[in-house]
Amino acid sequence: MTLIQTNTETTTEKSLLSTSQLQPSSLRIPALERPDHAMQIWLFSGLFWLTVAMIVGIIEAVKLFYPEFLQSVPALAYGRLRPVHVNIGVFGFMSMGYLGAAFYMVPRLTQAPLFSETLGVLTAWGWNFNLLGGCLAIMAGYSKGKEYSEIPFPFDMGFGLLEIAIAGNIFSTFVMRREKRLYVSLWYILLAIIPFPIYYTLGNANRFSGIEDAIVNWFYSHNLFGIWLTTLGLATIYYIVPKQVKKPLYSHTISFVGFWTLAAFYPWNGGHHVIWGPVPMWVMSASITASLAMFVPVFATIVNFGGTALGALSVLRTDVSYRFSILAYLGYAGASLWGSALAIMSFNAKIHFTYMTIAHVHLGFLGFGIAGLAAFTYFYLERSRKLKYSRPLAEWHFWLTVLGIVGYVASMAIIGLIEGNAWEMGNSPAGTMMLRTPYNIARAISGGVLLVGQGLFLGNVWQTLATSTKDADLDAGKLVWQKSSQDNPRR
Repeated sequence: MTLIQTNTETTTEKSLLSTSQLQPSSLRIPALERPDHAMQIWLFSGLFWLTVAMIVGIIEAVKLFYPEFLQSVPALAYGRLRPVHVNIGVFGFMSMGYLGAAFYMVPRLTQAPLFSETLGVLTAWGWNFNLLGGCLAIMAGYSKGKEYSEIPFPFDMGFGLLEIAIAGNIFSTFVMRREKRLYVSLWYILLAIIPFPIYYTLGNANRFSGIEDAIVNWFYSHNLFGIWLTTLGLATIYYIVPKQVKKPLYSHTISFVGFWTLAAFYPWNGGHHVIWGPVPMWVMSASITASLAMFVPVFATIVNFGGTALGALSVLRTDVSYRFSILAYLGYAGASLWGSALAIMSFNAKIHFTYMTIAHVHLGFLGFGIAGLAAFTYFYLERSRKLKYSRPLAEWHFWLTVLGIVGYVASMAIIGLIEGNAWEMGNSPAGTMMLRTPYNIARAISGGVLLVGQGLFLGNVWQTLATSTKDADLDAGKLVWQKSSQDNPRR
């Protein structure tokens, strides 16, 4: 199996993205059947929800040291905003952004047009409105009250049904592929979309109670991050990095070792969230073993991207998109190894209920999620659309993102260690609450830095696309003028 991946978008590749006769007419609306139409809606929707998630997150962060902030508005109470923030992060910016990347990658890796651009567009808008409805319902006080499955009926099942349609669209494109060789990104995408309805339905079925409910809920929520978001993100990084450095991936074989070990171990990691809880010992043991075994796929990724990066330092200095790819890779490795450490029983007993867990989760969300999506967006604009974005704004975006991530994760990790040590020495949790204030302020400031950076990012993307549209209109106007001049020589 070849490990070579093309470095440019060729004319032949673009021609394969045109409307195909293989698509059934019942799934086509001519106005929507434009190449990359679906992926653009998914991607830019993800960027929109990223901004919303960060604004909500900053409001929450302020409430942690100034509880009276907006407290007179019931819909903006912390207990309602927190699940809104989480669900927008999971189903909004990361799901929609990385599905946009998947809709971009699959036709190019299969050398076949997307099975139905129309279906891709309709599911994108359906996903947007479903998420909006679910979040408004939570803000109105309607919530199932379980972590990561707060969105009430019918919006919860809406995501499951929409994902089945998305999976059918992508898998049908895979079946119609003209390129028989399978790049590893396709494997990761298929792993993301195929099992999603199973664990999503389990997590939202409300058919369990007591400790069984806790075990099932963490099985669902951990796979939501690991088998849904992580695999979509890794597929994206695996796709763009060889193109960014203009050389093959270091080892295609190692990438499949990483894939199969992740697929084998990650689904059973959720149980480490109930370590020391009233659960059977075998559940804890199995989860701890699987969590520690995650070192294998993470190490495989480290070797692969590290080997690919060798000799590409000049690219790191000049290509902001590649810099974000490396940041995403470091965020993935750091969050994964951190998660494995949190599964060690002695360490878990010390820090499980501290801010250390929050630092770990946000390293994944911010370091992997935001960085990977930014890397793909810049790559798409420059390599596929052939557009020139503002390099100074992109540099500011990168360094503000790095500063915000480091500030956020460090502040939460430090107070987490302080809390854990204090509790271990016998101090009451209430006694450590006042220690959190300066760190919560640092958390809010870091979130503000991140928001400014993402604001520059969105402004840069918006200006780049607006300029390209204006140039296209001017070119079209010139063609019309030239044609009319030819038709009427007296002009």
